[in-house]
Amino acid sequence: MYGHEFKQLRQMQEITQKQACQGICSESKLSRWENDQTEIDFTTAIKLLERIHVTSHEFMGWSNFAPKPEINQDVWHALNSNDVPFIKRITKKQLKIYHQTKNKFDLFIAASLCNALYAIERKNYLPALDQKRLASNFSKVKIWSEYYLSLFGSCVLLLEPRMIYGLGMNIIHDLDHIKEANTTYDLQVALGGLGDAVIKLLFSHDFVRAKKLLKSIHQIDLPQYMTFFPLIFNFLEKTIIYLETNNPTPALTIINNLKEMNCLQAAKTCVNIFEDLSKAYKL
Repeated sequence: MYGHEFKQLRQMQEITQKQACQGICSESKLSRWENDQTEIDFTTAIKLLERIHVTSHEFMGWSNFAPKPEINQDVWHALNSNDVPFIKRITKKQLKIYHQTKNKFDLFIAASLCNALYAIERKNYLPALDQKRLASNFSKVKIWSEYYLSLFGSCVLLLEPRMIYGLGMNIIHDLDHIKEANTTYDLQVALGGLGDAVIKLLFSHDFVRAKKLLKSIHQIDLPQYMTFFPLIFNFLEKTIIYLETNNPTPALTIINNLKEMNCLQAAKTCVNIFEDLSKAYKL
């Protein structure tokens, strides 16, 4: 119910119940909420948070409020595993569930598992008809919330290049709306998904769409603290040069510069991308 988290934040600031709820709700109702004895409506909760100088985003973070669809433990383990036989077994089971329920969420879970397998084996285990249904579901998204951004990043390897490019552009066009949510995480998820989209286009030998998507990505106005993503996108541009001309120097120079700047995580990410694409193109 999260009333007790509100109580903690209120007391930390030495704000009394009377001060917190005056003109908003009764002290007795606030007391019951703070003791998890009742619920309050959304509008009242927002007003109470404003009274104790806490935003809704801060409250959600501090109270660990992160509602997620229920996913069984086997699926979670499979999505975070490199055990291919285990992932395949759970994927087969999840596909069977989806074919029985025809539930969109069950399709997304199955697709995420197939995406994990694709990342390991470069083979798409999602049946062709289900691929079309997945693309259809994504094409109907009007608001790119954290939920759909995460799903896009978790399924992007399974989509056809034309669909990947179209959805990527939809996300870019919705970025102002995403930024208005004032959550850094949503923007990070969006950029991560766009990066994966470019990489899949490169694996699909679709340089035209990859370049066009990167050009649009570079026009995104990012906060200065998000330096990781421009570095990765710049590296992807140099990687295209490598794939087209067999000249690895520009891409390798970026990797070396990242290492010299002690940006080891970014360097490792670039090395993995470089090696995987080199293998795929037999360079």
